Amino acid sequence: MSLDMGQDAPVPTSVILRRFYQEVWEGGRLDVIERYFHPETPDHILIDDRAVEPHEVREWMEILRSLVTNMKVEFIHTVDEGDWSAALMRVRCDCNRTRKPIEVYQQIMSRQKDGKLIESYPQFDLLRFFEQLDQLPENAYALLMGGFRLG
Repeated sequence: MSLDMGQDAPVPTSVILRRFYQEVWEGGRLDVIERYFHPETPDHILIDDRAVEPHEVREWMEILRSLVTNMKVEFIHTVDEGDWSAALMRVRCDCNRTRKPIEVYQQIMSRQKDGKLIESYPQFDLLRFFEQLDQLPENAYALLMGGFRLG
């Protein structure tokens, strides 16, 4: 499934990302993850050992969906530059255990080739996420900055 609109007008990478988050994160379609990623491994990547691969996305989504439900992803801001896109997103969901609403942010930088993602660098606010799941103390950032040790 190439999302390319033709030789002269490729789909912006942010559009591919929006479709991906709608179908995979919100829709739970883990079976389509590979369709969004280019099968070729790039010769040069932006950050060694940090690029995300489809099997890692599937594992993350399985973990995430075991913890939360009703995921909605809002793209707050995107910037497309050539085949690259950077996006800031707000993820809203509910804790599976308590049904408590959760709101967390994610940033991502991605590059496409031929309408598929070939590099992807997401940054998910795990600390705030686990605070809201009641698995970390409230204000964990401030506690850790003050020298508090978790555990």
